[in-house]
Amino acid sequence: MTTSTPETAGEPAAQTKAQITRERIYSCAMELFTSHGYDKTTMRMIADQANVNVALSYYYFPSKEHLVLEFYRNFNHDFIQRSAAVLQNSSSLAARLTAVTETMFAVAAPYHTFASSLFATAASPASPLHPFSAEYTDIRTDGIALFARVIDGCTPRVPKDMAEELPFLLWSLNLGLMYCWMHDQSEHQEKTRTILRQLVRMLTGLLRLSSSPGARSFRRQITSISHLIRASLPPPDGGTA
Repeated sequence: MTTSTPETAGEPAAQTKAQITRERIYSCAMELFTSHGYDKTTMRMIADQANVNVALSYYYFPSKEHLVLEFYRNFNHDFIQRSAAVLQNSSSLAARLTAVTETMFAVAAPYHTFASSLFATAASPASPLHPFSAEYTDIRTDGIALFARVIDGCTPRVPKDMAEELPFLLWSLNLGLMYCWMHDQSEHQEKTRTILRQLVRMLTGLLRLSSSPGARSFRRQITSISHLIRASLPPPDGGTA
């Protein structure tokens, strides 16, 4: 259902103006988040930068968290779109995992400082910006779907009894690498890239070992861990599971 706004009620031209205003508020917020940090930026500062009144900025984005969720969605869309191209270059799981994670780093590069300043808020279990929150559900779902494409038809082959849970585990691992990258002050975040290369070698090695019939118990343990984590996630509507 489309919600009317002070600028969208009535003519299509007003809808265009409303969208421009919304995008201007978002763009100014990102500029301030990047230059001042998340905590030091206020909604009044954002409204002043966008040359709108504070009430209007709250109308489009009820809080700073809503602005960051918009950033997450835009970032995730760009990351997934760019990853689609690199997945076509190889069927090797190692190559795909490395390429997708490097794509994530490339998309995030302009926001390295901002991401670091946001970490304390986003890491709080009570925050709507937490990657396991209900508000994050659509972003999390799209990210997991990307890693389902990473393992689709890859070599080494993923055993069928792991195929359903592995995308979630890989998404979670990629999230951990993102946190490492955010706090990595080494040149070009080379420490994080070293961790990435070592993890990819370890994961592909484990996957080859897990394909043997004798490793069925190991695969059950892995899928059980994934089930336990996913069972604790809030449902999409934010209600109780």
